[in-house]
Amino acid sequence: MKIKLTMLLEKLTDIPYQYFPAEDNAEKAFSSIRLLQTVQQEYRSDVLYLATADMLNRIDPKEWPDTVICAETEEVPLATEAVNELAVIRHANDILALKEKLENIIADYTYLYNAMIRMVIDNQGLNEIINEMTSFLGNPFYVADSDFRVIARSSCPLNKPDQWIFIIENGIEDGYISSSVNDFYYMKDLMKKTENQNKPVFFAGNALYPHSFCSMNLQSQNHKIGLMTVFETEKEFSIGTKALFDFFSEIIVLELLKNRTINENEGIKLGYLFSEILTGNQSSENELSKIIQFMELDFPRSFYILTIKSRSEERNRYELTFLRKRMIQMLSHTVCIIFQNAIVFLTDQKNDCCWLRPESQFLNWLNDKRMVAGVSEIYHDAGAIKKAYHQTLKAIDLGLKTKETIYSYQQFRFSDLLQQIGNLNEWESLVHPALEKIKAYDAEKNSDLEETLYTYMKSGRSQAQTAKILHVHRSSLQYRLSKIESVMGISLDDYQTFLHLQLSIEVEKNSVLKTI
Repeated sequence: MKIKLTMLLEKLTDIPYQYFPAEDNAEKAFSSIRLLQTVQQEYRSDVLYLATADMLNRIDPKEWPDTVICAETEEVPLATEAVNELAVIRHANDILALKEKLENIIADYTYLYNAMIRMVIDNQGLNEIINEMTSFLGNPFYVADSDFRVIARSSCPLNKPDQWIFIIENGIEDGYISSSVNDFYYMKDLMKKTENQNKPVFFAGNALYPHSFCSMNLQSQNHKIGLMTVFETEKEFSIGTKALFDFFSEIIVLELLKNRTINENEGIKLGYLFSEILTGNQSSENELSKIIQFMELDFPRSFYILTIKSRSEERNRYELTFLRKRMIQMLSHTVCIIFQNAIVFLTDQKNDCCWLRPESQFLNWLNDKRMVAGVSEIYHDAGAIKKAYHQTLKAIDLGLKTKETIYSYQQFRFSDLLQQIGNLNEWESLVHPALEKIKAYDAEKNSDLEETLYTYMKSGRSQAQTAKILHVHRSSLQYRLSKIESVMGISLDDYQTFLHLQLSIEVEKNSVLKTI
């Protein structure tokens, strides 16, 4: 439980005070309050200490506790500057009465915390918890998962509902935190500022985004599991807003963990289960049928997977959500998630494939955003989802060596086969031994019989086509082919021998394998 000094000051509406943050701006959490003794052996980090100005004036500020409240009177003001977190309470003539008042505030927060925990235990749901918290914060907020999909938001009555509706309509699209093209880079900058923070971060509004707000990462064991954001629509943010937001974040994290990353939310189920299939965490017929059920559509009889990745590894997940939103507008009949820093579509085959054409808006848009796409083969069984996804990754991996933007696995199927052969241990031993004979002959005679053989293979054994490519007479080609058989000691009419030679030459010549 994170009760902090500014949360107490938030409740001291009838008492004048002055607040001095610590030099590092860190706020310490505590659970109880004690009077500072004249002789203090050791300070406890989970205790807030209360002292008179007279006592603090006689102690070196470097020896003060991390968090302290000074009870100041007109006769004895505080004359020393603090280095740690400090609140000076004005006109505090009765320090014991002040202590009792502060203890009552701490008790109220403890009661509130326990009540929130009870809501988690009683499975009242994230939306109900958020509505309860909204009344204490005084402003509405929403919670998003680590992919910036909004999973719950304030839905209780508000004094200024129009402002909250404006934020929802303009800041959430297709269930994700979004923004317009004009303010996209502004929002991207804000996300960068919160990326590695474990405390609330305040953002002032501007002409494009008029409402000030406070965002905070939700973390468990140093792993980001979500984001919560409160907006200044109902009342102005106060001195305790950040601390109170942090206080509530613990409850939200508990609720998220209890529900295994919000599996109760219908919008998350598809992404969660789709991700499960892609990672291979389950493969049973029962789990697969759940995927189809949660899609809330007839599973396509024929489908393919489309994976979009950035040419740059610097793109963060928020930017991917913005790009995803735009892609959905261009691609119909799709189910889409963000998975492993990529945008993955399960696409019905009846989807109009005009986006693959060189002049298509989709292709131009990918080039403009420095994105590339991998397309799997067509499948008819939902059990092939994972296989199709890995085909898209293969296509991108192999296609990035070219200057294209959209890579179909079909065009790289043979290269994939060669790469798998090349990754085998001692793959050189699989090469047909006769290939070395023709290499040695060419080296000794300064001839090009191997190139003649390779051209003959690529021409589908057509002597006419081979002779045309090599610019030789057909009788000269026949002589070369006869010489090849003689040197290698094989027959080119033997099916298995010819196939073995083809694979051997491709394994050696294919540019993908030259780095192996």
